[in-house]
Amino acid sequence: MTVAVIDTGVDASHPDLSGQIIAEPYGPGDTDEPNGHGTGIASLIVGTGRGLNGHGVFGVAPKARVVSYNVDTPSSGPPLPFDAAIREAADSSAKIINISSVDHWNAASDEAYAYALSRGKLIVGAGGNLNAEPRPELPFPAAYPGVLGTGGYSNGGTVWSGAMTGPWISIAGPAEDVPAACTSPSRYCLADGTSASAALTSGVAALLWAQHPEYTANQIIRVLIDSANKPLEGPVPNDALGYGNVSARNALNWTGDPGPRDVNPLVGKRGVLPSASPAPPTSAVPSVQPAPVSGTPAAPDRAAQSDGDEGSDSLLPVVGVLVGGVVLLGLIAWVFLRSRANRRGPPGGPVPYR
Repeated sequence: MTVAVIDTGVDASHPDLSGQIIAEPYGPGDTDEPNGHGTGIASLIVGTGRGLNGHGVFGVAPKARVVSYNVDTPSSGPPLPFDAAIREAADSSAKIINISSVDHWNAASDEAYAYALSRGKLIVGAGGNLNAEPRPELPFPAAYPGVLGTGGYSNGGTVWSGAMTGPWISIAGPAEDVPAACTSPSRYCLADGTSASAALTSGVAALLWAQHPEYTANQIIRVLIDSANKPLEGPVPNDALGYGNVSARNALNWTGDPGPRDVNPLVGKRGVLPSASPAPPTSAVPSVQPAPVSGTPAAPDRAAQSDGDEGSDSLLPVVGVLVGGVVLLGLIAWVFLRSRANRRGPPGGPVPYR
């Protein structure tokens, strides 16, 4: 199973990603990035845990592979335009396109989303963070009809306080204290944000598709939303958690009807299209915040999320090592349900992503 990651590129030399990145069409980006957003996103999907003598970051689907499209400034050559990256991913062998960033609506990207969906791809889009700057009124691609817009839930299973909410949210993933690989000195981070929610949801989708290769993207969406843990209160779907919190266990054990192959269950029910004139194209905004912490790999220390100072958006670096020797399903459950760490802010405050 191959997943396309449209982000800042990845550090393919990271021990937890070595060998998992099968292609980087426009070069690695996170080797030059202080906080490693794309690296963290890739690790949440396909991390192998090989780092730190086998005590590193496990992704949800470590047997999957990633093709990384760098939409930030790579170390050599120009960045790939956002819409071009989507089109290239749509023409690739990847079945899932993870976009852990939000973009203002523009015609070129709109056409690219439609093209990718027509090619049978599953697009998973981060639902957006309240403290992201600039923050579009409608976060695309999450808001595009047919895209699996992903909100965030907290450690307690309720909506994460930093997540944007709206009719584009179709499902929710973990958005608080999520362990991830990164390019900070410790090489490990805790992440807050819907970037992580989208990546973890993409990982669950990859597991499900590997188990049911006969399914279409539409059927994968159906199983994910039908098997999600439903909100305790309010209507389903709702604008905070969509159809509920994604569950790897429920999805893999689902025995219900996956629905018709050619009908996207989100179209006409979730997502919105802008009624105003399109805004000028802007660069994609990663949807988690940076705040590096110095130290040595020891007990995890928590970096508090910033409020979008100077437009910063990235992973939250911390000093920490994941608990080693945890089997995949146990780690999934731990990441989804048991992540805990301190809430102390880092010395020096937030650092801009760029």
